[in-house]
Amino acid sequence: MKNVIAILFLLLFLSCQDKNEIASEEFQPTIDWDLNNIGTININTDELKASLEKMIYLDDLRSIGIVYNNQLIFEHYNIGDTTSKFPVYSITKSVLSAIFGQLIDQQIVENEYDKIDKYLDLTNYKDPEVKTQIKIDHLLAMNSGIQDDTNYIRSNDPIRYILDQDLLYQPGGWWNYSSAGTHVLSAVFSEITNQSAENYAKEYLFEPLGITDVYWQADINGLSNGGWGLSLRLRDMLKFGNLYVNKGKWEDNQLISKSWIEKSTSKISTFRSGSGAWDYLPNNESGYGYLWWVNSIGNNDVFSALGYGGQYIILDDARKLVIAITSKESSTPNYRQKISTIVFSQLITIFPKFRN
Repeated sequence: MKNVIAILFLLLFLSCQDKNEIASEEFQPTIDWDLNNIGTININTDELKASLEKMIYLDDLRSIGIVYNNQLIFEHYNIGDTTSKFPVYSITKSVLSAIFGQLIDQQIVENEYDKIDKYLDLTNYKDPEVKTQIKIDHLLAMNSGIQDDTNYIRSNDPIRYILDQDLLYQPGGWWNYSSAGTHVLSAVFSEITNQSAENYAKEYLFEPLGITDVYWQADINGLSNGGWGLSLRLRDMLKFGNLYVNKGKWEDNQLISKSWIEKSTSKISTFRSGSGAWDYLPNNESGYGYLWWVNSIGNNDVFSALGYGGQYIILDDARKLVIAITSKESSTPNYRQKISTIVFSQLITIFPKFRN
């Protein structure tokens, strides 16, 4: 029944669109979006309807929302509603990247190139002479050499559990996805700010965006889980994405500098999509920035925050487009490949660009 209602709404919505020039809309809703505040969009409505129909009937889909030109133009829930928080898993990492950029903007730290032993005493961990070469940017770019052992969250001393393991390679070597590495980043963050990543994010990121209902898992010592652990509403995922599409500006406030947005979403490492996210991303050359995935569609980059099981925030700033998707944790690789194909090969390209 929910799907039938969604299709009827979709048909009504698309039939009411005026195919004029794209409206220049600067509205950004700190309180909340009005789904009816659509404006005029110049798109192929038949293609949009076909793509959305394919997605909302997928069994593993929980919810999907689309923001175009700062306007919420579509949302649908197979599970939950606008008040529901969904676990977003490794999208947590992209939020951690955002708030670290804010530390630089606030001049609390000069840049991301400090060695972590400036903030963490590594002398009592295994091979300190090697681990003292790890820099913050290595943790952000996933080339620290720290193993991806997620059992740290069940340890009585998670940071020791991580740093007492051998590194896979010298810091600054090749790319290797590591949730354990981002938990070390959370520890560094807390040492710098004297508060948890969660509490800092609530004050400087979530509250200015009007995001008030957040859960962020902590480890046994109260440290915000840097690898995963956030739960957000679908609309709040869209808000976070729209902040990046607008280069860190929200209404009249520059919450994150444009320079950090651009640096963190640029390709620092490149590899084939088969490296760690083969069933989440299109089968082309992928890249990784500072805890963001980057792919090319035509001559522009699309960047994504991805979470286990099929959680997505997909951004195309040339189109001012944000697509957020939540999925069942038990979703199959086949489901995620379908999502990837529909979104990257069909849905995104329906929307006109504002710039090349």
